[in-house]
Amino acid sequence: MTITIASQSLSQLPETVAEIYQQFPSLETEALKLVQTPLRIIDKPEGVLYVTQKEYAVLKNDDENLSMIGTDDATTCHIVVLVNRKESSVCVAHIDSTDDLDEEMTRMVLDVMGQQHAESDFYLELSIMGGYRDEMHKSEMLTLDLLQFYNDLPVNFQLKSLCVNSVNTRTSNGINWPIIYGVAVDLQSDFVISPAKFNLNVRGPCLSLRSSRFLSSQCSLQRVYHTGEGIFRINPFSYRYHSQMVDWIHKSDDFILNNFSTSPAVEPEHFPQEMKQVFQFVVHNPFPLASVFKFNKSVKYVPSPQGQWLKL
Repeated sequence: MTITIASQSLSQLPETVAEIYQQFPSLETEALKLVQTPLRIIDKPEGVLYVTQKEYAVLKNDDENLSMIGTDDATTCHIVVLVNRKESSVCVAHIDSTDDLDEEMTRMVLDVMGQQHAESDFYLELSIMGGYRDEMHKSEMLTLDLLQFYNDLPVNFQLKSLCVNSVNTRTSNGINWPIIYGVAVDLQSDFVISPAKFNLNVRGPCLSLRSSRFLSSQCSLQRVYHTGEGIFRINPFSYRYHSQMVDWIHKSDDFILNNFSTSPAVEPEHFPQEMKQVFQFVVHNPFPLASVFKFNKSVKYVPSPQGQWLKL
C-alpha cells in the first residue's frame, strides 16, 4: 500500500520537496491556497482541543464537548492531520522528529483508523503542514522522513495537502520565516483545515507540564485525548533537572531563544516567557514521578461544555 496523490501512487519518494511539487503540481496549488487563507484567531476555549509538541489527539464529530482540534507554534516542527471519513474522526499531531518513534506513530494511525482497517477500500486522508526553508534544512528532512514513514505502512493514504518548505516560507530582512505556525480542524465544517493562532488561554490543562517533555530523555509522541475515552490524559514521564534552571528563569529572551530553540530568529513572541514558565515548573517539581504522577498514575482531566478542564 502507498500514498496516492490525485489518484497517482507515490511509488518512489523523491529526494527533495521541490521534486515532489514538480511531480505533483496540484499539491503546490493546494498549499498556496492554504497559506493565503485568512488566519483564524482561537481565543475562546469552548469546544477547543489543543495539542502541543510531542502530542496527538483523536476527535470524533459526535464528541459532546469538543468540536475543534489544532496546534500552534510549529517552526521546524510539522503538523500531521489524519482524517477518517468512514468514522467521522480526525487526528492532529505536533511532531518534531521521527527518530525512534515508529511504534508511537503507528499507534497513532491505528487510533484514528478505528474498526476500518480490515476493509480493502479503506484509506485515510493525510495532510502535512509546517516547516519552512530553514538554514539547517531540518524542516525538509522531517518532511521527507514523514512521507517515507507513511508510504511504508500497510495502509492507504490520500495526501490531500503538503504545505511545507518553500510554499510555507516568507522572507523578511533577509530571514526566512514560516507563514503557517498552526492549524485548526473544524469538525462542524467537514474537517476543513485553516491556518490558526491559539491564544494561551485555550491550550488546555497543565501546559507547562506538557511542554516540559522536551527535557525528557525519552523519545515520545503521546496521545492525550480520544473521544472514545473522553479523558485528557497526561501519562507519567520524567525529565532531566538542571541546577542552572533557577538562573535560566531570569535570563534574557535572547539567551532563551539561542539556547532552547531550533529556529531562534522566527519563534513566536511568547516563546521565551513560555520556556521560563516551564523552567519554573521544573524547579518546583524536580522529581515529577513523585510530585505530579504520584503512584505512577496519569494526570487526568475531562472537558466541560464551557471550555473548562476538570481534574479527575
